Amino acid sequence: MGRSVSGWCVTIAPVLASILIGCQTVAIEVPKVERKTPVEIENQETLAPIKLDRVGVKLRRGTPIGEYKMDLFTCRYVPTNLFWNQGRILSRDLEFTDIFYEVMANARFNVVDNPNKMFKGEADDAVEAVYVVGGQIEEIKMEICDEMDFWTGYPLGIQSGKGAVKVRWQLFSTLERKVVFETTTQGAADVAQGAAKGEMVILTEAFAEAAANLAADKKLVTILSSIAPSVASIRPASKKQVFFDRVAPYQQPITENIDRIRLGTVTIDSGIAGHGSGFFISPTLILTNFHVVRNAQYVRISLITGRKFLGEVIRRHPERDVALVQVEVGGHVPIPIRSNPLKITEEVYAIGVPLDKKLSGTVTRGIVSKFATNRVGLEDIQADVDIQGGNSGGALLDTHGNVVGISYAGIGPPGKFSAGVNFFIPIMDAMDKLNLAFKTRREG
Repeated sequence: MGRSVSGWCVTIAPVLASILIGCQTVAIEVPKVERKTPVEIENQETLAPIKLDRVGVKLRRGTPIGEYKMDLFTCRYVPTNLFWNQGRILSRDLEFTDIFYEVMANARFNVVDNPNKMFKGEADDAVEAVYVVGGQIEEIKMEICDEMDFWTGYPLGIQSGKGAVKVRWQLFSTLERKVVFETTTQGAADVAQGAAKGEMVILTEAFAEAAANLAADKKLVTILSSIAPSVASIRPASKKQVFFDRVAPYQQPITENIDRIRLGTVTIDSGIAGHGSGFFISPTLILTNFHVVRNAQYVRISLITGRKFLGEVIRRHPERDVALVQVEVGGHVPIPIRSNPLKITEEVYAIGVPLDKKLSGTVTRGIVSKFATNRVGLEDIQADVDIQGGNSGGALLDTHGNVVGISYAGIGPPGKFSAGVNFFIPIMDAMDKLNLAFKTRREG
């Protein structure tokens, strides 16, 4: 914003500089905006996590957005309007982000990226947004007092006044990759105490009110409520061991079981970056890599049949690069797990979704090359079985089709091809790090 003079105004006397003749300005009427009644939210954890992505201003350069009022005692005469001088902009303004977080958090929305936390990885912010919000300011109206000294008439360099904004909001689903909700709200502010660059203070306060009116939108709350923690029938504490029924290991050659194995593999889309693979270890539990889901709370699961549904990430171990996803009961086919370790030169098969989602269920073959200690001191299975980007989180199988490991890394030109030096997480170590165990008769 800026004050650009579009003409001259002739004064009667230098002493009474605020009395002018022949001054032409555009009249700006600041609308009255009512603050809506907020929606009552009892538990913010029942709402999907959101965050503000960016705020844009859709105004042509030179659009008059404010009018300076004249007062013989307090407000200095400014012989022009206040004009928007930035043109159309779209930015991640930290002040708008902080305001949005504060307003929505106070309204009990599940907002992530707390600006009061210095480090993004702090525990209470370790969740990725399921929805991101974009705001576009489409109208600004202000009435401003450029304050002056009562005795000398000299400007004090501070401004007060009132203003209003109109903001168009969009809600983007990171899982569905599309805008799922759009609305427009207004907000108004009255700033009685003068401040340096008071025009910006008025603008940000009005934006806060527009955000508060967004928080009062019942349809928005309904959409955010549609993805709730009920996806997972249990939510165990991370230190408590989780037991699941063991599926009887396959005894026949893998070719006899491959159709059933493929039904137990999944494509995982966290909405963050690309896709990964995973596989069922029970009818409701899926294993994958941590780097596939990262800190997402919910992920989109796709079966080889084309069926899609949501899963909730209930456990993760970043150092071992494993994560556990839980889904609702739906006749899913788990793949048996082999407990005894592999041997060097043993034949293995990798199954997953290399490169493109259309290639889900792809199987490749190789042998165990060696066992290696990785950079964090954990043992990996090294094998020459071919894997590509997208295979991450997929199952490594023995010659019968039982899970012996999880794909997670490889050496080769990025995005080009596998060099035959690929790494897999031993399945029993993955279970240990996630504190998973097979049920016995005692555990029921």
